[in-house]
Amino acid sequence: MPSSIIRKINGLLKTEHLGKVIHYFDEVESTNTTLFELALKGASEGTSVIADAQTQGKGRLGRTWVSPGGHNLYLSVLLRPGVGASESTLLTLVSSIAVYECLKKTGIQYPAIKWPNDILIDKKKIAGVLTEMEPKGDRADFVVVGIGVNVNMSRAVINREMGDFARHVTSVSENLGKEVDRAKLAADLLRELEEWYNTMKMRGKPAILKEWTQRWGGLNEKVRVSIEGLEVFEGIAQGIDENGHLLIKRENGEITEVISGDISFI
Repeated sequence: MPSSIIRKINGLLKTEHLGKVIHYFDEVESTNTTLFELALKGASEGTSVIADAQTQGKGRLGRTWVSPGGHNLYLSVLLRPGVGASESTLLTLVSSIAVYECLKKTGIQYPAIKWPNDILIDKKKIAGVLTEMEPKGDRADFVVVGIGVNVNMSRAVINREMGDFARHVTSVSENLGKEVDRAKLAADLLRELEEWYNTMKMRGKPAILKEWTQRWGGLNEKVRVSIEGLEVFEGIAQGIDENGHLLIKRENGEITEVISGDISFI
């Protein structure tokens, strides 16, 4: 993504704060890592990092987000929400809603949020969110929101880059049948993120939990839960609690709270 696209993003931005300062890189290890370092040095809220490629893009649970150059959007945004450290997890839900809405307005008809941080189309991953928080006492000093969107990868590129996982991955262009302007998508995404971030600050946690649940694709679905190093079990997805933890009803009727784990539909 050449720097000319960053100039185009600046011309398309309709935000008050987010994305007003953008650091662009042809390639970084991770946009989250880069922005985290800037945040520790005092970068202001809304500062963003965009890269054309990542060599060690971050996924959940220490996994890698495959990040080839020339195709996708790799974006990290700095937030200083002034909330308790435990409440910072709400920003994962906020960001997922923003990605969902951005994709719908791009033309994707039936996106769905997969707990806790993926966006799917027909149960194939099209985007993901990873939030990382720096604590200060019992407060969140800042939160880095990382967003990866598979934008213009063709099926051939997906097969080449994703290997055995390719059948579980899709892209915006694959679904729309045409390439998408990455600069416009970035500007639109920043606008959506700012809008939903403001919603969180103005209307609070209950509003975000409700909005997220309305867009969630797993309500009453039978799922398999894998908790690394602990157990694997099946049940019916019931929703999320006030902390954003997934609630699963097991066959015996017991409700299990899942804080972290992998969910697959059965």
